[in-house]
Amino acid sequence: MSSAVHNLQKAIVGGKESLTQLLRQTKLIAAKLNLDDVEKWVDLELNGYPKGTEPPEYRNYCTHSLEVYNAYKSGWQFAGNLNVELKARQPITQIQQLSNGSHIGFPSPKQHPLNDDFGESIGSDWPQRITISASQFKRIVEAVTNELLQWTVELEKRGIKGEDMNFDETEKQKAANQVFNIGSFHGVMGNVTNSQVAIYDYSSIEQLLKERDVPKNERRELEDIMDDLKTAPADKKPSLLKRGEAWINRHKDILGTAADIIKKVLGS
Repeated sequence: MSSAVHNLQKAIVGGKESLTQLLRQTKLIAAKLNLDDVEKWVDLELNGYPKGTEPPEYRNYCTHSLEVYNAYKSGWQFAGNLNVELKARQPITQIQQLSNGSHIGFPSPKQHPLNDDFGESIGSDWPQRITISASQFKRIVEAVTNELLQWTVELEKRGIKGEDMNFDETEKQKAANQVFNIGSFHGVMGNVTNSQVAIYDYSSIEQLLKERDVPKNERRELEDIMDDLKTAPADKKPSLLKRGEAWINRHKDILGTAADIIKKVLGS
């Protein structure tokens, strides 16, 4: 029998299928496992991130330089370094196209696809363009590919395989009770909902804490807090939640955006 997860792993490592096709396979698996957040992330990667959504950190990139067109010499001339951080909102197919070559030049800041993020054009009567290294977009493509591979590894570790593209109820339950670190590099894609996370379930975040290199004794402290929350009477829970919040604050530097996941699991 063939495993849906294993087949996706082989396709990712083989490098013969397009990233678009890999994302479509991912969406199919996520739909069968009822992982709405993963489906949403795939849709955003395929269709682009519209206004009102926050692209993951791996989609951040920087401009390289500003050039102006010298009509007297009929050519573009370097006008200075221009290091502005932007967010790539385009569909992944466009990102792949932009990743080809060495540098990309956009006619002017105002004509840049992300001009809302860029701001006003630099004042000049001469035509302008900004240049961006294509390696910035190659990095985004690699980041998405790595996210997919890591996701399949996490599924496999949890015994979620999908033999013959079918996932049994045990596999679906395992997926429902786990937080999958996909969609932000490395952080959280969207909000973790209660349907995906068992409140006070330490096992749902244990792997995430290990990936963040949280010391064993510190992990055990959080586990104790969460175990106590399961059985604590209502009047005792606020103090336990405060201990949990204090634990998160002590480790926020190594947790990064993963702190949001832990807050959700704590129910705070």
